Amino acid sequence: MKTMLTCLSALLLVAARSAAAQDTPNIVWEVPTPSLLANSVLAVGWSPVADSFAVGSDDRWFRLRQASDGALLYSVLEPQHSHGVAAILYSIDGGLIGVRNQSSGMSFRVQQASDGLFLGNVVGTFNANALISFAPDATLLANTGGDGTISRWRFSDLTVFRVTGTGYQTVSTAFSFSPDGTLQAATAKGRIVVQRRSDAAVVKTMRGGPKLVFSPDSSLLASWSPTPNHILLWRTSNWTLAAQLPSPASNEGVAGMRFSPDGQRLVSTGYSPYLDPSGLWQQKGFIRFWDVASGTMQWNFDQQTDIAVTSAITWSPDGLRFGYGLYNGTAAVAITPP
Repeated sequence: MKTMLTCLSALLLVAARSAAAQDTPNIVWEVPTPSLLANSVLAVGWSPVADSFAVGSDDRWFRLRQASDGALLYSVLEPQHSHGVAAILYSIDGGLIGVRNQSSGMSFRVQQASDGLFLGNVVGTFNANALISFAPDATLLANTGGDGTISRWRFSDLTVFRVTGTGYQTVSTAFSFSPDGTLQAATAKGRIVVQRRSDAAVVKTMRGGPKLVFSPDSSLLASWSPTPNHILLWRTSNWTLAAQLPSPASNEGVAGMRFSPDGQRLVSTGYSPYLDPSGLWQQKGFIRFWDVASGTMQWNFDQQTDIAVTSAITWSPDGLRFGYGLYNGTAAVAITPP
């Protein structure tokens, strides 16, 4: 029995090393941008109930595709001067899609998932204590009734921005919300402020940012900072450091972070510059799977990822597949690694 266990352990170790060496995602499908203009995919989303996969680009196009094979279902051109789709979230029942364009900051457009019909906006506003609340505008309320769809959203799936100042004095602050609804985190100029939403009390102030994301059970807050270039995992129970995930190169950039549905892994996406054999600077996109418990990198996909992975990933409802977008406008779905 001892010999069998030893052999099994050896086989598992070999398999793990082999897996870590793989550098190309196990792609199910990938489709290039149908536009003749250069664009990058900034946001993707996966329906919780249907075979649909939403893609948003910086050329203002929102496209809905079949999640199974990438076939195009329909396209919607977002409003003029909206500067492209920055975030996508599905309603809890999958019947609506929220689209936050780069120009909207605190608000998002609500569209029918079935055909892309615009219904109105969900608008974010500040109160006196700097907490954000969301409400339907008059158009959305008239088209949907009830609470204007507010109860149909997980706002923890959304990051919103507030821009203050002008010119060189412009400051952009990103806001994220914990899934349990208890915390709001804001990051700007290398500083993170976490508030309790029940009474607006500041529970933690620390250095970090500009990317933030809470774990599904709200027990962790992940933050990425370019200086030094690493991801930090903070325990929200006592704000001690749970893990530090160092980037392989100090000049890398992170486009997005997303925890796995069970919270056991964190996936970061972005780009990594490098010197080619001729001594010229190049760069490649990456998708990295991190083990949350140990803080170790399990997978580093950096082939067939163009010069940058420009969106955070999105998960299929069962977690067995994930989707992402590239700098060159390609959208793709791949099998989740073991």
